[in-house]
Amino acid sequence: MALVVAGLIAGAAVGAGSALAAPGERADTAGPDLLRAPAVDAPQLQNTGIWSADPIGVCMTSAYRHGEYVHQGCVYDDEGGGNQYRWPNDTLLRNYTYPEDAAYRRNAADILEVRAKPQDDATAFRVTMNTMTDPGLLGLTLALGGSDTPREAPHGANTVMPAQLFVTVHGSGGDIVDAATGRTLPDAPQVHVDVERRQVEIRVPHSAWDPADGTQRLAAAAGLWDRDADAYLVPQVTADATHPGGAVVGDPTPSAFFDAAFRFHEPFEAPYRNNDQKRAIANGDLSEFFADVDFGKLRAGTDDESAVPTSGYLTRVFASHSEKAQGRRLPSDPGGPAPGTGLQQGGIATGSGEGSGDRRPSLSFGYPCRDDCVPDLPGRMQRYTVYVPEAPAPSHGYASMVWTQGYALRPGDDVAGDRDLYRQFADRPGDPTMVIDVDFRGADNWGYGEGGAIVFEALADARRHYDLDRERTAMGGFSSGAYTANKLSLTFPDVFATAFICDGLNVAPSLPGVNGVADEVAETAGIDTVTKHEPGSKISELLPSRRNQPVMEWAGVNDDFIPYPITRERADLYRAGDYDYEFISHVGVAAEHLVMCKNGMWDLAARWMGDEPRAVDPPHVTYVRNPLMDDPEAGLVGDHAYWLSGIQSRDPHELGAIDVVTRGRAAPTRRSRRPGRRSVRSRGRSRRSTRTCGSSATSTRRSTPTPRTCWRSARPGSAP
Repeated sequence: MALVVAGLIAGAAVGAGSALAAPGERADTAGPDLLRAPAVDAPQLQNTGIWSADPIGVCMTSAYRHGEYVHQGCVYDDEGGGNQYRWPNDTLLRNYTYPEDAAYRRNAADILEVRAKPQDDATAFRVTMNTMTDPGLLGLTLALGGSDTPREAPHGANTVMPAQLFVTVHGSGGDIVDAATGRTLPDAPQVHVDVERRQVEIRVPHSAWDPADGTQRLAAAAGLWDRDADAYLVPQVTADATHPGGAVVGDPTPSAFFDAAFRFHEPFEAPYRNNDQKRAIANGDLSEFFADVDFGKLRAGTDDESAVPTSGYLTRVFASHSEKAQGRRLPSDPGGPAPGTGLQQGGIATGSGEGSGDRRPSLSFGYPCRDDCVPDLPGRMQRYTVYVPEAPAPSHGYASMVWTQGYALRPGDDVAGDRDLYRQFADRPGDPTMVIDVDFRGADNWGYGEGGAIVFEALADARRHYDLDRERTAMGGFSSGAYTANKLSLTFPDVFATAFICDGLNVAPSLPGVNGVADEVAETAGIDTVTKHEPGSKISELLPSRRNQPVMEWAGVNDDFIPYPITRERADLYRAGDYDYEFISHVGVAAEHLVMCKNGMWDLAARWMGDEPRAVDPPHVTYVRNPLMDDPEAGLVGDHAYWLSGIQSRDPHELGAIDVVTRGRAAPTRRSRRPGRRSVRSRGRSRRSTRTCGSSATSTRRSTPTPRTCWRSARPGSAP
């Protein structure tokens, strides 16, 4: 086996280590080990005692499984009542807020799952919470049976819903109340709390309520418990250490509930799928959230998955390998942001939290949250959104594109009807593609640490549950999420067949309005001004790793968020180098940041993507080793690519690059295209172009029915 080192790049130093061409077939080692790790057996998903059914994993759906009625809630949708704010207002404005005491972890009333199962002498229920540090902080109410009119839930919940009985539990105890009279029944529920699994099992004796074999109405909601008053904690206007906040000024009776189950019709557009819930809690009426449970079907052990969708928009919830803390990030958690940093969950950081230490002020959207940092959403259970195409999967599975959002955005921000990101790729003629839109721990970590690792964990989960072609996975992103997409696809280039970068930044972190100066000065002079940048975060230095990975990038000539010189730097490097690329510069209205990447122009990228699989064992590999981006505890170490492994730079604090050619065999550049497929785009080293698109273009243009006009300035090229 011959191994020829073609030369170092730009004076960079690298030690090849064990970088050898493999002699034959071997296991696929592309990307981090997280891609090949088995599913996590998270405590919240475990069954004990009478429970045996598998969790569903699709948010806000229910099924009959092994004699159990299983309802899957979601995560981080426990925002109580109030207005549905959209980005960027939702990073600054809050409705309900948790007490400041760390025991609540800003997430103590987040329902993950509800189950029901008939027993000989009782009806058993199990409620699993996303967070549980002290079960005495939690209050749960089950509404059993129905009524002609909504009834007032007991214990100061300030909420109505139809019910025959209300079962309220807190800690290891509870009571059963007649909904019509408000009388407490002599029978009490049996309550068992499993703190490790964050599960509360409730058994309601048949002497109090016997569903028999009928169909019964079931509802459930969660709030916080006031031990001293033996009642629900009700929000004040502003939270303090022991009281929640978010009450409307002048409202003496705000609802005590933060989260409700059985919300089957929540719109996907809402950031946390809780638009209807916010309205209902604000109105103090949860009547619309319930399930009709067929106990005859449960007693017969009849399975029924008909209510679990298999196509269209789906929000999956899955278990991560990491959980540095439960709930949401607190100001006291390690690795806190600098003063002036914007966060998805915490708004503008003041830097006064213990976890921020003495960091210098830094104006930025988010910050690189490394191995020593607790991210915004650190919990075990995480989520992502997919759109499963209506068209059947091809014989080798759907192509896929992993998508990472811009600062503080959520997958729901991409839901916009038949012209949205999901649908445009799902409807690719002859090549339906599933978009995996990742809610990566707050979308403000710039792809570092657990915020980057969760992207691969989400991809691994999607591959386990959907028919995906692992040879045709693309990586894409928008704004700071485009930075993440570049970072991950260049650090692990052998995972992704292509990359689509929509208006991406070049260093991390950054802030619109100041980045035209702050980022450029940091890059050219190595001096941080109003923004503190992460050492070694420059994307353009990693571009040589893209030798075998086609890329499309979009930029705006008159961009209102990301100045054109930032993105144009990469275009110039593509033009000067040996890349399969297409760089589109939008002008006019189309160049505005949110118009360009949020306004339905996805057909350009969908047509470009083609159907070619990823490169496997290419004869010529170029790779930039960047140890400054390594987060080993999170599982992100970029030290291998294709048939090279163990790549290390001579100085662990500097980048190195290697350019290697093997002549030991005729290794294919790409695996063969699937039988029966016709490529919709040509891939080759001569495919190199820049384009300018916009509403005001006037030169060599072609008319289109859309308000943009494009022209192409192509420059032929060939491999050296």
